Order: sequence, then structure tokens, then C-alpha cells
Amino acid sequence: MTEGLGRSPFPEDVLAGLLSGAGLTVPPEAVGKLVAHAGEVLRWNRSIRLTAITAPEEIAVKHIVDSLFLLRFSPFPGRILDFGSGAGYPGIPLAAALPGSRVILLESSGKKCAFLSHALRMLPLANAEVVQGRLEPGGHSTLGRFEHIVTRATLPPAKAVSLLLPYLVPGGRLLLMSGPGRGKGKQPKGEGSGLREGADVRTVRFELPLRMGSREILEIRAP
Repeated sequence: MTEGLGRSPFPEDVLAGLLSGAGLTVPPEAVGKLVAHAGEVLRWNRSIRLTAITAPEEIAVKHIVDSLFLLRFSPFPGRILDFGSGAGYPGIPLAAALPGSRVILLESSGKKCAFLSHALRMLPLANAEVVQGRLEPGGHSTLGRFEHIVTRATLPPAKAVSLLLPYLVPGGRLLLMSGPGRGKGKQPKGEGSGLREGADVRTVRFELPLRMGSREILEIRAP
């Protein structure tokens, strides 16, 4: 795939209106970056499967607005890990909306990492970086530990908690995002969940714009 800027899939004012209607506020320059990123996702999607969602309106709602519901959990001091970043959701929208943050986009696929690196250069986003790799159980990684870990429909909740909780600093937060319309209010519990008795856990539900379903975000604080 050659370098370059893909055609914008929708006008910036359309995205700005959707964000405003959802009660989300981002820096003015972030909107253009998010639209440009969406255009690149669709352009690269012809060669690399980055997303099954290709309708512009659905990209805006189910990828961008959906990702930015994480802003309801602000502030985000310290480092943020986007585990299994894929096409860059939710990590790139977070980096664009939080220019003072530091976001690590962790992805195991070399082709997807090539796309993510291209996107960060093209936008540009100096507060984000791409790391190709996987996390091993037990919290052993050269990446260290994070104040926040976000992930979107990458693993079942119990497996995600077991794998990711050891990579948080004490008091750090794990934010597990379920797929649009798929939230069932279930929390990981019991043996194998990785949660200790009395863990600080809450679930927040959001309705996506344009009646495109709902989103549940499970917030878990590390002991």
C-alpha cells in the first residue's frame, strides 16, 4: 500500500454533529484527524481486512463515536495501552482527543501495524506509538505497566481480565468495551476471572447515535 491520503468518507461537520449529540467534546483539530483516519481505514481495507464496517455513517458511529465514549471515564493521566488495536480503534480516537496523553497501540499483525504506523505519520499523532507483539500471562513484558488499558471486543471478559490486569499499575484501570448492541451486563466472576473478592468493578451502558445499538464498558480497577 502506498503512502497518501484517502478520500474523506463523510464531511467533518457530520462527525462533529454526532459527537455533540452524544455529549462528547474533542479539540477542534481532532475531528479532521478522525475523518482522515476513517478514510485511510477504508482505503487500506481494500487490501487488508481492517473492518467489516464500510458504510460511512456506520464508521462514524460504530467506530469513532463508539471509541470516544471512553472519554466519559476521563481523566487519563499516565500511559494508555490499546490492546489489540487493529485498525486503531479505540486508540487513535483517544490519542486525537487527548493530545496530552501517551497511547501505545499494541497489535500482533504486521500488516495492521504497517497501517497503524502509516496513520500516525499521516495524521500526524506524535502522542501515540505502534508496538507489534503480544502480551504473555503474568505481566512480564518490556512494555512495563500502564495506568490504563483499553480494549474493544478482543477477548471474552474473563480472559481479558486474567491477561491484562497484571499489566496495570496499582490502582490502574482496565476498560473492556463490548461490541455495539452486544452488551448483556455480564461481569467476569468466579474462578479464572482474575478478579479478587471485592474488586472495584462497574459497568456503564451508552446508547449509540442513530439507533445503532448500545455499548457497554466494564471498568475494573487494579488492587
